[in-house]
Amino acid sequence: MKALKMTGFILAGGKSSRMGRDKALLDWHGRPLLDHMIALLGTAATDVQVVGRDRLPDRWPGRGPLSGIATALEITLTDENLVVAVDLPFLTTGFLSYMRSRFERTNRPLLACKIESHFPLCLGIRRALLPEVQRRVENGNLSMHALIEESDSEIVSEEELRHAGFEPSIFRNINTPEDYAIGNSKIGDF
Repeated sequence: MKALKMTGFILAGGKSSRMGRDKALLDWHGRPLLDHMIALLGTAATDVQVVGRDRLPDRWPGRGPLSGIATALEITLTDENLVVAVDLPFLTTGFLSYMRSRFERTNRPLLACKIESHFPLCLGIRRALLPEVQRRVENGNLSMHALIEESDSEIVSEEELRHAGFEPSIFRNINTPEDYAIGNSKIGDF
């Protein structure tokens, strides 16, 4: 099977209120966290764009990740897209390759991983889901959890991830100064 073109989007428009400063600009092992995420996602996507910054501002600022996803789906030139939060630096190239491959094999419009009862913000999403995402944002139904559960989604369970060789800890995010201090003290495996 020929690999499909796939656009990668990094959501970096949040307020970083718990961190107290812009997470995307944090030093991550010698470079800004955003640069780390661009390089990481670039291993699985043919093009990487950043939503929530000057070049691609969030169309509905202040409405959370769902509005960032709507912005991404509005401008993407590919049907298949990988979307990740800027604060997931423990994702690995191997995992992103797995997500891409898994997404290419499904016909469903949304691919998400489920860790316990949570869905980390690391998704495969097709452009065809744009009208539904826009409707939710316009109606103020901003729950990512609801979008995933109420859409025709393929869910990768924690058990499946472990079986494929991935620990749930790759989804640890950097939300607070404490998270940052602990995470930045470890050598990344990217």
